[in-house]
Parts: sequence; structure tokens; C-alpha cells
Amino acid sequence: MRAKQISKIMIEPFYKSEHKNFYLLKGDTFDLLENFEHKFDMVFADPPYFLSNGGLTIQNGEVVSVNKGDWDKSEGFEYVNEFNRKWLYLVREKMKENATIWISGTMHNIFSVGQILTELGFKILNIITWEKTNPPPNFSCKSFTHSTEHIIWARKSEKVSHYFNYELMKQLNDDKQMKDVWQLPAISSWEKSCGKHPTQKPLSLLTRIILASTKPNAWILDPFAGSSTTGIAANLANRRFLGIDKEEEFLKMSKNRKIEIQNIETATFYQNKIAGFIHKKQFTDYLKTENTQQENKVVLGFCRKKDVDNLKNLNTFYFHAIENQNVVKDFPIGLADAKTVFIYTVDKGKAISLTGYSASIKDISLKHKSTIKGKENSTTEFYYEIILNENFVKNNDLEFKIDSKKLFPNKEDKNKKLLAQFLPALTTLDNLINSKN
Repeated sequence: MRAKQISKIMIEPFYKSEHKNFYLLKGDTFDLLENFEHKFDMVFADPPYFLSNGGLTIQNGEVVSVNKGDWDKSEGFEYVNEFNRKWLYLVREKMKENATIWISGTMHNIFSVGQILTELGFKILNIITWEKTNPPPNFSCKSFTHSTEHIIWARKSEKVSHYFNYELMKQLNDDKQMKDVWQLPAISSWEKSCGKHPTQKPLSLLTRIILASTKPNAWILDPFAGSSTTGIAANLANRRFLGIDKEEEFLKMSKNRKIEIQNIETATFYQNKIAGFIHKKQFTDYLKTENTQQENKVVLGFCRKKDVDNLKNLNTFYFHAIENQNVVKDFPIGLADAKTVFIYTVDKGKAISLTGYSASIKDISLKHKSTIKGKENSTTEFYYEIILNENFVKNNDLEFKIDSKKLFPNKEDKNKKLLAQFLPALTTLDNLINSKN
């Protein structure tokens, strides 16, 4: 993603990493979000909590003010609501249709955030309670110790499904379903190597959030980046990041944190220090497995025989999106993992044949029929639009009849059922080549 590719107007990044997987923009989120076009797979936002009220707390054994700065002071209930309404509206416009958003808060702002999310059409999935294992003591001794923060997890649309890494979350919870109460430590001293932001979140929290709701190479937005814990966690997990902040001090801190983890030994050290895993190397071991699983994923798309010859002129392809009670399902399973689309046809005897036509996938997005020329009157409401890096090309070696038992040896594989219905199905390139009948 180059700066000039994501912007309506030229936005010069405050910093972009060598591998273009970590971008920082300096300025007001309200201004910058309106001036670039890029869509994100996930958003994490740590907006002002509006709790800077002149009170006191204890940090590292010392009495300190709770004030974070003028940006954290409340000007009343209506002000807080309008602030949350404005940034959430702008962020929603930058989310892919199947994207999710995580928003952290306390009693000072979380009720307003929840109200506005519902008002704008988001679907709230969970309210995570983060129980800090090492909270600061209660200075006043007139109430219970404040040891939790809340994180709302919501998807963009009521009708479009989202990604959730259920199996990994279960593994991290001793093979039991993970609950919505997470016991994780607050920020550790080793996370302050480049300085400390007053509201800095721990890597353990952001790493779990990112692994739970994104796939490798996903783009993640943080509109209130601070010291960019979101970006550091994203890059350590092989995801990509764009952060926005107004304060040059914190942007410099973010840049230094990114430069720090460009050293492989430092990155590995941090990966092994992050809490929330069962054993020290579970995070790095999982990343190796995750990357392997993503390699060579391909999707099979159906085309009528009479239309096959037109494929060479196409750089866009459409899949029907399965709908149930007016809700778009996550279909086909793992679609966003596919790197290449291969086209198949079906003859009168229902034999399935590869056409030899394939193309690499640039982007996949959900579209309503009203936005697609020629499909305005279709009985299907939604389609997945597959944008290709180039037009389809034909390889005669990949023109053969498919043995679906070889392609999907697991009888319970849902993709096998999809293929039997002449619908798109996900597999690997190796399995596809070995499925020749």
C-alpha cells in the first residue's frame, strides 16, 4: 500500500516501514479519515476515556494525577456522545463489509460507545472484560479497586458475517471455549523500552484481539494510535498496520518501537514474552503453522460452458453469496485465504472439469446487486466480487476432470458439499493437481 494509492489527496506519511507494513499518519483522525480510500479488515480504537478530572491514583508506588491531557477532559455528556458518533461514523466508512472493530473503555465512555455503535448499524458481538492481574491499588479506599477495562467487539453489519479464530482461542484456554473475561497483565516494563504513553495498552491484549479476528496480512487501523501497540502487535503477528495520531512525541515513539522489532532477535524475544499463551513459544509456533496453512490456497469458481471463452477478457469475477434469513453467510469457507481462482464447468452428467483458466486474486469484497452492472435484477441480493491482478489465462495442463474424492478426502469437508452444488469451494493447489480423474 503506497501513500498515493490510499489517498484521495496526497497524504505524506509521518513514517512508513521498509516493507510497507507499518504506516503512521500525523494529524487529526477526523480530517485524515476522510482523505484516503483504503478499506481495513479490523480496527482497534482506544479513544479518550474522558476521565481526566483532577483525581489521583498510584503508579509504581507513587501518588500521581489521573490527568492525561486536555484531549482526555470531558465537556459533558452530549460532547462525549457527539465525539464518539463522529469518529465511529468515519471509521465505519473505512471498514470492509466483513470487518470488525474493537473499542476499549471504562465506565466514563463505554456506554456512550455502545449506544452509538447500535445507532450506526454495527452489530455488537461481545463486551470483553479485561481483568488486570496487576492493577494499581485503590488510593481513596472508599470503593472497590478498579481492576478492569471493557472492550466492545462489533462487526460492521448485522447482515454480513465476520471472521473469528474460534479454534485458536479454544487452544489458548486449555481446549475449552474462551469466555469474555480475560485475565491478562497490564503493561510490563519491557514494553516501555522506547518510552511510555499514558494510556499504553499491553501487547498481550492486542495480540489476542488481532489473532482472534484477523488472518495473516490483514490491514489493521488504529485511529488513536498513541505509541502504536496495535501496530507492534500486528507486525509481530504478520499483519499490516496504519495508525493515526496528532502528537509528534508519540509518533516518534511508535516509529522507534517499529524500528526496534525490525531486528529479528528482538522481535522473537518480544513474541516469546507476550502473556496469554500456554507456553513460551506457542505464539511463534502458531505463526509458522498459520503461514503454512495460508500457502497455496485456491478457490474454485463455476462458469457455464458457453461463457468459458469469455474468461480471457475478464479481470473481475463474481460468486453468489449464500443468504439465509437475509443474512450473508461466511461463504465460501475461508474465501479470503485464497490466492488464486480456478474456473470449472459441469457437464450434463454432473462431471466437474477444470477449464484451465485461472488468475491471481488482488482483492475480494462483498457487493450488493444494485452496484454491479448487469446484475441489478438478479434474484441473488449479494455477490462476492473477485478483483484479479490480471485477466484470466489458460494452462492446458490444468484442463481435466476432477475426482472430488481425491480433492476432498475428508467426507465432512464443507467445501466438498459446496462443489457438489456447483458453488465455489476452497482447496489447495497441491490437492487440485492431485485430483485429476
